[in-house]
Amino acid sequence: RTGDTGLELGTLGWKWRHIPPTPLSPCPQVSPPPLPPEVAQSGAVRDRTLKALVDLAEALGTAATIPKVLAEAKAVLDKAQETRQQLHKALWDTWTPPVATESSVDKDEDEELLLHGGAEAERAAQRLEKEQERLQGWQRWLRAGQGAAMGLTVLCAAVLALDSVRAALGVTKDAQLLLALGSVAVVCEVAGRGLGTSRRHLATAAAQQRETAQRLRDRARQVVAARAAAEATRATSAAIGAAMGRLERAMDALKRLVAAVAEDGKVTPWGTVAQGFPESARVLEDIVVALEPSRDREDKEVGRKLKVALGVLVAQG
Repeated sequence: RTGDTGLELGTLGWKWRHIPPTPLSPCPQVSPPPLPPEVAQSGAVRDRTLKALVDLAEALGTAATIPKVLAEAKAVLDKAQETRQQLHKALWDTWTPPVATESSVDKDEDEELLLHGGAEAERAAQRLEKEQERLQGWQRWLRAGQGAAMGLTVLCAAVLALDSVRAALGVTKDAQLLLALGSVAVVCEVAGRGLGTSRRHLATAAAQQRETAQRLRDRARQVVAARAAAEATRATSAAIGAAMGRLERAMDALKRLVAAVAEDGKVTPWGTVAQGFPESARVLEDIVVALEPSRDREDKEVGRKLKVALGVLVAQG
């Protein structure tokens, strides 16, 4: 069967008939999986990274505190790098299973059509069962007819055995009445057996239709679940990627400033009279410029503090 046509078994054989549309039951919705804990952890590590960035920039105004703050900034960088690797692993672990699941689903499969096909198969099974019940009713009538014919045969045989009865009825001993009654009983027996065979075939066909309906419904659920899981995974991976990007930008800024401060320390040892931070000032200016277009409130606040620290550094010459 396809579309809105169904198959029905009538008394004269198989025939096609129109089946009205059947309301489709919705497939179960799949809840998106929770975000991995590494996402929340990366937010805390990013905050620590930005704080270390501000602390190092402000420490440039008091050279005596730079070694300690620089060591703390390096430790924060190590932690941020470890968190970034955890995010990368979480991203891989989140994406791999749904990809395999979604690949098992044909892109042309439509869950609505599968549900529609399942509903039509269910309706066909119901029609076959109704036809089976109708044939069962006919079987009961045939059994009753067979019993009546056999009873009349026995009764008539006993009655017609009397000469007086035959004379009164005007029939001979070899009358065709008994033969006719026997024929009726045989016909009823044969027809009943034929209807029994048809009922068994109908039961088999109904069971096959129900199996098809269940298989189509299960497939529809699989398609919905696979695509919902893949969609939820894409959303989760996007959230992980966004968290990773935010952390990497903070890491990059701190890493550049740490390298610049270390380079300035090689040129002019800490604590000398002519202490200067030309490389650090240049990197700080680049970081402030990079943070200006950001709409994030935290980035704007970090940019403001870095701008103040840069002003102090420039004023020291």
